[in-house]
Amino acid sequence: MRIAGSLPNERQQLHGYTFSEWVLALGNGQLKTEAFKEDSPADWIQIPELFLIQHEGNHIEAIAENIYESFDTNYRRPAYLKNRAIVAPRNATVSQINDYTMQRVPGDSKTYYISDSLLQSTDTSSTFDECYPTEFLNTLTFNGVPNHEVTLKKNTPVMLLRNLNPALGLCNGTRIMITVLGDNFIKGNILGGSYDTDEVIIPRIVLNVENSKWPFILKRRQFPVRTCYAMTINKSQGHTLDKVGIYLPEPVFSHGQLYVGVSRVRSATGLRMLIENPAEIPNNYTRNIVFAEAFSDILTG
Repeated sequence: MRIAGSLPNERQQLHGYTFSEWVLALGNGQLKTEAFKEDSPADWIQIPELFLIQHEGNHIEAIAENIYESFDTNYRRPAYLKNRAIVAPRNATVSQINDYTMQRVPGDSKTYYISDSLLQSTDTSSTFDECYPTEFLNTLTFNGVPNHEVTLKKNTPVMLLRNLNPALGLCNGTRIMITVLGDNFIKGNILGGSYDTDEVIIPRIVLNVENSKWPFILKRRQFPVRTCYAMTINKSQGHTLDKVGIYLPEPVFSHGQLYVGVSRVRSATGLRMLIENPAEIPNNYTRNIVFAEAFSDILTG
């Protein structure tokens, strides 16, 4: 976490904290909490008004246009793209934001289709091909694995989903701005980090996907990338940005997840949040899941 700068009357706006103090207190579970139901945990915190996006219409549009302001004149500028992102708890929400934002980029898109098959082994019976035809395999989705269809555009940012060549900066989580969409390769320039602006080529690779839900290992051949105007909160770890939008159509669901989101931003002026809650819960509150025993184990371990 690299937090810099301050706001006028910062302590007044952040309930007595500086921004760095507020972020740390959030991460340590030290902010005041409330429960909105008798049988629910008291883990709801109030979010300061200066961070909130209040909007009654299309929330995807609202947060995308807030974080990517003046998009039409900046969409192809690496310096603009590399310093901002939207984060959300779940992949489905991230996909909605990415689809909305990418369609605003001029030009034609290109769709790449995967090649799916079952990895043959002594445990894979010949009937598997009949039980799990290619059409079914193509519908399967997995975290960190590209889908059956990957639709991309030139001048859009993507994130690598696998380590390809760390010595060249091609690591899981690296962001790249696409410059060329070939049939069997993607060319682009790295966004941010030690390899900022370096030109790289991404090939199709074979990924073996094993999931306990299915009695087989899936062999999937595809480009290991995903559009990344938005990313999951968990995937944002390691990134430090000037502007971060946190979209919460539902609360976070794991320990420390909200802290990871808010600590991606360098200063209070760059943080925006859009929260959707049930009618009985105000939209300036959200859950902050912190397991105190996790800190106790560290201190006593």
